[in-house]
Amino acid sequence: MKQKSPSIGIVVCARERGRVFVSLPYIQAIADHGGLPFLIPFFEDADVSFFHACWKRCDGFLFCGGEDVTPLLFDQMPSRHLGATDYEFDRFQLDFASFLFHHSDKPVLGICKGMQILNLACHGTIYQDLSENPSFFNHNPNAMFRHDPVHLIQSEEQTLLSHLIGKQAKVNSFHHQAVKEPGSGLRVCAVSPDGVIEAIEDESHPFLLGVQWHPECMYLSSRKMSRIFSSFLEAC
Repeated sequence: MKQKSPSIGIVVCARERGRVFVSLPYIQAIADHGGLPFLIPFFEDADVSFFHACWKRCDGFLFCGGEDVTPLLFDQMPSRHLGATDYEFDRFQLDFASFLFHHSDKPVLGICKGMQILNLACHGTIYQDLSENPSFFNHNPNAMFRHDPVHLIQSEEQTLLSHLIGKQAKVNSFHHQAVKEPGSGLRVCAVSPDGVIEAIEDESHPFLLGVQWHPECMYLSSRKMSRIFSSFLEAC
């Protein structure tokens, strides 16, 4: 009997000028690994009943990259290096992530800002800007192509991520915010050479993984990045 394709709820990346959107590589990555991508839209009246309806209809969830997280939502004042934010949209993402943690054991993958959202939903902290630590190198270099690797990461032994990518991997990088302190129940599973947290996971969850880089831009040229999506879809 043919296995059904899992339905993946992709939480929209952002809103702009009366539109909500998801960048195509996220959708394509899910489809190319056997999933049925469905977009979960933001709207200002979204509440628990909407989250529950999405949970019933989807087998797993993807939180994508996007703009900076509004610091008021994690009890900080804005840094002078803070980029563009959207308070209502960020609150929507955080509320939805919190709902999933408290009501569901369905697989969740967070990418870039999505990883930071997952961490904040578990009461962790983030750097508003990596300049807070002068020992960190530039994690948002001007790479020619989005699939270009720009630095290495080292995975932690005996983690889900280490089983997928091995001891280390080359990754792309487009961020100036990052996880500072992991949230409750989350384990650091990869770091960059300067010590920036590059991935987190919850070992007690069937599949809950956050990565700081963008595997959706690399999976066509990297088997390691493709395994992240394959594992996610298999869990779903």
